[in-house]
Amino acid sequence: MTIGDRLRELREEKKLSQGELEKRTGLLRPYISRVENGHTVPSIETIEKFASALEVPMYQLFYDGDKPPKLPNLPKGKPSDEILRSDEMRCFCHNSLLYSPNFND
Repeated sequence: MTIGDRLRELREEKKLSQGELEKRTGLLRPYISRVENGHTVPSIETIEKFASALEVPMYQLFYDGDKPPKLPNLPKGKPSDEILRSDEMRCFCHNSLLYSPNFND
């Protein structure tokens, strides 16, 4: 299911026309139609406008469940300052070329 499909589904659940959504969002009705038909992909800012106009959380335009999807248990990474201190990752810019002391010896 695409964002356009979810947009149409939510709009119809709320019994709104594209014209009414146009008034609520400030977006042109032909643009709303293009999104719903999958001819264009809205920006995050536009998705925020749609969510606000439909009075739903943004995630509902991406996902059709009642609650946000659970995130997978991803492994914890190193903090960014630890990565920057790491000798393997330290790179220097030299004469517009990427120079890494570990790979260019």
